[in-house]
Amino acid sequence: MNNEKTDGLIYKALAFGIFIILGALIVLVSISTVRNGNGDDTEPSDTPEIAVSDTVDTTVDTEQADTTEPVTTPDDTTEKTPGVTTPPVTTPTDTTKPTPSVSVDPPASNATADWTAFLAKYPDTVLAETPDAGQEYIDKMVFLGDSTTYGLRYYKMLSGGKQTLQVWTPKSGTLALYNASFATIVYPETNEEITIVEAVTRKKPEYLVITLGVNGVSTMKEDHFKSEYKGMLERIMAASPDTKIICQSIFPVARSYDMLSSINNDKIRQANRWIVEVAHEVGVKFIDAYSVLCDDEGWLPESYHNGDGIHLHTVSFNIELNNLRTHAYVD
Repeated sequence: MNNEKTDGLIYKALAFGIFIILGALIVLVSISTVRNGNGDDTEPSDTPEIAVSDTVDTTVDTEQADTTEPVTTPDDTTEKTPGVTTPPVTTPTDTTKPTPSVSVDPPASNATADWTAFLAKYPDTVLAETPDAGQEYIDKMVFLGDSTTYGLRYYKMLSGGKQTLQVWTPKSGTLALYNASFATIVYPETNEEITIVEAVTRKKPEYLVITLGVNGVSTMKEDHFKSEYKGMLERIMAASPDTKIICQSIFPVARSYDMLSSINNDKIRQANRWIVEVAHEVGVKFIDAYSVLCDDEGWLPESYHNGDGIHLHTVSFNIELNNLRTHAYVD
């Protein structure tokens, strides 16, 4: 009897133990199912998610951005210039700065008799031929202007190449005369966009060469052109009285230029007379670049532009710079 009782207790203990083991197994299986999701028995990954910003290079290649062709359409959308295209499209061949020890001769001039007679009326304003002032003279200059000025930087024509501190143009690459009073330029020392007056106040350049007006000849009448040009000069002179200002003539365009109905050499030659008269009125200098960049019929030679009929390249920029060197500002 006692044996039967003992056997019963053993069976009950075994049954209880099996029940406990089965319960534990059920719990373990449930936990595993929840952990792996919907019964998927693969191991969970320990690799965290990577944000898109961690895998995509969002930096800007500054050298590539440097070669982007500037847009020459002025910011003032109420008075757009129909004829000025984007500057340089060709690859420059002259990538080194000019050698200071090399002397240059004055470029050949194709000035007409009428133009020569007009300039003769302003001997104290128009820069005459001088001995070569050298590369050191060019290195003291800051160039302010439109896309023809931007090309000096694009083609690495000045000391510092594309990092030159000598070129002042808006971020777009061009400056229009009719918005010069409020337009901003990229100040090379800091890459800030500031007004011309702010830049002149900071830098107080020894020489400031201004090449401006081609964007305006298609729409601006004489009074408007002169008023804007004179106002710009007076603001610069007030901000930096010791800066020697040289107003450079507007350059000629080529026969192949496709917007001659809006911007042509007749209009440019007339505007150049206005610039001389304004320069004389306020007491700054004028330099004739038109006559050394045109052929004997007044056109920009086809070999002097970058393919669009209006923007210079290295050969013609060298002529411009050599003209400045051999027509120096003499106190």
